[in-house]
Amino acid sequence: MTDRARGWRIDRRRLLDLLVGRLAALCGMVLILTILSVFAVILWVIYPLFTSPAEYDWGISGPEGIEPGYPILPLIFGTLKGAVYALLFAVPVSVLAALYASQFLPRALKERLKPLVEVTAAVPSVVLGFIGGVWLAPFLASHVFALFLAPVFISGAVAAAFVVRHLAPVRFRVFSPPGREIWLLLAAVLAGGWLALECGALLEAAWLRAGYETWFEESLGLTYAERNAIVVGMVMGLAVAPIIFTLSEEALSAVPRSYLEGSMSLGATRWQTAVRIVLPAAGAGILAAVLLGLSRAIGETMIVLFISGNVPVMDWSAFSGFRALSASVALDLPDAARGDSLYRVLFFAAFLLLVSTFAINTVAELVRRRLRRRYA
Repeated sequence: MTDRARGWRIDRRRLLDLLVGRLAALCGMVLILTILSVFAVILWVIYPLFTSPAEYDWGISGPEGIEPGYPILPLIFGTLKGAVYALLFAVPVSVLAALYASQFLPRALKERLKPLVEVTAAVPSVVLGFIGGVWLAPFLASHVFALFLAPVFISGAVAAAFVVRHLAPVRFRVFSPPGREIWLLLAAVLAGGWLALECGALLEAAWLRAGYETWFEESLGLTYAERNAIVVGMVMGLAVAPIIFTLSEEALSAVPRSYLEGSMSLGATRWQTAVRIVLPAAGAGILAAVLLGLSRAIGETMIVLFISGNVPVMDWSAFSGFRALSASVALDLPDAARGDSLYRVLFFAAFLLLVSTFAINTVAELVRRRLRRRYA
């Protein structure tokens, strides 16, 4: 090959690299301008709300009051309530599952189970909301006692299963190889759930006479709604859990191996090392995972639209419904006339969702970068 041909090939590669780099920069600029344009359009629509605030009555609704205007404050409260209950269900399960998968699960089994958990993140939220509203909410409403008994029975079944496994002779330990205890755990959870359903039915037949609503009001002083925060927390927690699990597992796996070796060389057990060394070291990454899950829960629409009951009240009770900002935008925007008060307030609700999710995602990304620099 002549020097001229070699020089032409080098120049063509440089030209191609230059074109690809400029194209990537152009796409990045288009994306940034698109986001800024969305902010600009929303601000242009909601600007009159701040120039003449006396013309708009935001309204604060209550369970028995007449709403003087659009109840924006109960919608903000409902959004936070749904996100909090979703995280209460998702965070403990996801973080502990990530800790077990990263520190104790055999590699062969981890490579099979982890993609299965991550695939659940691709399930459409409308499907989860439909199942929760049509099946889960009526099921829990007809098995309220079982709902109360399930945590106790499941925890007891899991503890009993592992005690029996620990005390059994070695030749009878079917689940002794590492990784097989997960099947023992699954069997214990199913057994505990079945016992809760059976014992709940017996208690209902013995004590319950006038229905759940009357029993709740007379015994606990609470109002039980079929579509309540517990159902939203379960279903939305199922949607948020894969995100928290995946990012938490990556953060836990990124902890240097020297931390584990140093702890175990000093006499610590694997669980002591995992809980006292690995978990605090990956705290920043786990926090970022929880923040991203919070962002997903705040912006969720279809699940809260189907399950929350869409009642704009300010009540932290787990047995009452609520109404979220995203559900209100989806329900009321088609009926709002362009340029009227309701139209602008709904755009303000969308602005609150956009700003909150953008801020949470930004904080989560900063935390992840700090973790990456620490363990790079």
